[in-house]
Amino acid sequence: MQKSLKVCYILPDYNQKTDSHFFHVYEFLEKASQKADIFLIVEKSNVKTEDIKIANAVYVQKFKFIPLRFIESFIIILKARIKGYKNFYTHYCYIGGVNAAIVSRVFGGKSYYWNCAMNWLFKKKDSSKIGYELSLKLSHYLVTGGEGMKQGYIEHYHLDPEKIKVMPNWINLERFQPAEAPSSKEKTFLFVHWLSKRKGADMIVPIVRHLNQDFQLKSVDYKLLVIGDGPYKDDLSREVEENKLKSVIKILGPVPNEDIIEYYKKTDIFIMPSMEEGFPRVLLEAMAMGVPYVASDVGAVREISAETAQRFLVKSGDVEMFAHKIENLLSDQKVYEAFRKEELQKVKEYSLEKVVNKFIALFEL
Repeated sequence: MQKSLKVCYILPDYNQKTDSHFFHVYEFLEKASQKADIFLIVEKSNVKTEDIKIANAVYVQKFKFIPLRFIESFIIILKARIKGYKNFYTHYCYIGGVNAAIVSRVFGGKSYYWNCAMNWLFKKKDSSKIGYELSLKLSHYLVTGGEGMKQGYIEHYHLDPEKIKVMPNWINLERFQPAEAPSSKEKTFLFVHWLSKRKGADMIVPIVRHLNQDFQLKSVDYKLLVIGDGPYKDDLSREVEENKLKSVIKILGPVPNEDIIEYYKKTDIFIMPSMEEGFPRVLLEAMAMGVPYVASDVGAVREISAETAQRFLVKSGDVEMFAHKIENLLSDQKVYEAFRKEELQKVKEYSLEKVVNKFIALFEL
């Protein structure tokens, strides 16, 4: 069947065993390519081009050296334009974002740059941040995950509100399905994220210390599973050792997203003490699995949280309140069940199928 909509989609990385949110993007592209002619450009991949089956056509860039990668990206995007692709959608990567904006402005078409992060909190200037800001300024449209994030980009980057489109993240509800609440007397908490201060890895030990010292939970057997990799991993291991918490905090390292469901099934409470977030997929995963959470009230977190869940959002950095909310959630079974029921209903708004339709609609407006 001939597809009338042609989209050139630019992705930083393809790795089927990734532990990052990119696995969700792969599922999304496979579904979207059934409704649109999608030409996928991948900046780097651990597999051959012919092994990537998630789009109608795929090109994996060959050069790793940044200047050559930039030139190669420009040439491939220009070739896509010549072949009739007028819509260019870049997921995070700044090289593709800048080149797609230049090609579409010079040769016609529209460029859409997806970003959903509170980067304005971090003032460091380097080539990636310069490229990111150029992508914001040059692209025809910024696409971000929520109205709160939209306002953040308007305030901090002075973008025209008409230039910003809102499209939520998504979850594959066929893959992530609710499990029965764990029945074990030992409670399990779960942290799944990049191990950095930005994502709250430095708050894990202080939260556990508060749980053990200040609240009734000190009489409850529990463990906290930490899944992920990142620059704070060694520091976290050291902190766990120094505070004699090895029996409580288990650092498991990265787990491929395709395997992560088994850990949610065993989880009583998910925790996300991030300093910044956009539209966190880990919360969508927890919601789809029926796992209540305590999370930092940042980015679009409040927007995607149901009524009961909003009572368990905490100001970023307030580790004492974070621990207090965990205790409250665990000690009130009625509230816990209300949380589960509401989040399972709320998450349906972000199903893969619904968001694919929103994606297609972006280019039809």
